[in-house]
Amino acid sequence: MARIELRNTTIYIQDGLSGTCLIDEPTTAPDAADTTVDVDTVALNTDDPDLIPVGARFTVASSSLTYTVTGRTPASTSPTTNIDFTPAWGTGNAPANNDTVTFAPQRLQIKIGDGDLTWTEAREFTYDLDRDLLDTVRQGEEQPLEIDLSFVYDFVTTEANQTVTPVDALKRIGEASEWVSSSSDLCEPYCVDIFVVNCQPCGTDQDEELLFSDFRYESLEYSIRDASIAVSGRCNVTDATASRTASGDGCS
Repeated sequence: MARIELRNTTIYIQDGLSGTCLIDEPTTAPDAADTTVDVDTVALNTDDPDLIPVGARFTVASSSLTYTVTGRTPASTSPTTNIDFTPAWGTGNAPANNDTVTFAPQRLQIKIGDGDLTWTEAREFTYDLDRDLLDTVRQGEEQPLEIDLSFVYDFVTTEANQTVTPVDALKRIGEASEWVSSSSDLCEPYCVDIFVVNCQPCGTDQDEELLFSDFRYESLEYSIRDASIAVSGRCNVTDATASRTASGDGCS
C-alpha cells in the first residue's frame, strides 16, 4: 500500500449552500451547447432564498456533470430568473422544462505550495480512585477537532468578479459575502467545511474523501516573504468524516 502524498490531494473550503430551482424554458428546450438557462421557483438556504449566488455549484438529473454559476439575471436583486453557467450542458445532458436543478456547496480550492494540513482529535477521560488506587474510568467532555492549515495566497481580499480568496471565504466578506454557513444552525457564528480528496494515482485502492465539518478559524498568521497564510481553528465535531470511493470528487 502506497503512502499518502500531498501532491495527490486536493483541499477545498466550502460553504453550506443547498436548495433547488426549476428549469423555466417552456418554448425552446435547452440545447447541449447552452451556457445559460431561465429558471424559476428558486428556494435556497441563503439570506435571500430566491437569489442564486454567483459561484454556486449545481447538478441536474439528466447529467453526471457538476456545473458552476458564472452570472445571474437580475445581477443584484431577486428573484433570479436566469443563470449563466459553465461548462455547457454537453451532448445528451440538456435538461427538459421543469426539470429540477439541485444546488451544492460553493467551493474554493486551496493552493498549498509548501504548506500542509494537520489535525488533532482529542479525548478526555476521568480516572476515578478507590482509596488512592485506580478504580474506574469515565468519558469526559467532548473535545473539538483542531485543524492547522498553511497555504499560498496572492491577495488577502478579492477584486470584484474574480475568484474568491481563502480569507474572504473564511470571513464571509467581499466576493464571498453570499456564502452560507455550513452549520445547520444559522444562528451560530459563521463556519465552513474543509473538504480533502486523496486521489490514488495508481493501483486499485479506492480514493479517500475527508470532511472536516463546521470549521471556524481562530487565528490567521500572514507571511508576505513566504506569500503564505497559516490558519488555526476548531471544528464543532470530534473527528473527521472519512469515506472511501472508487471515484473521488475531482479524481480522474
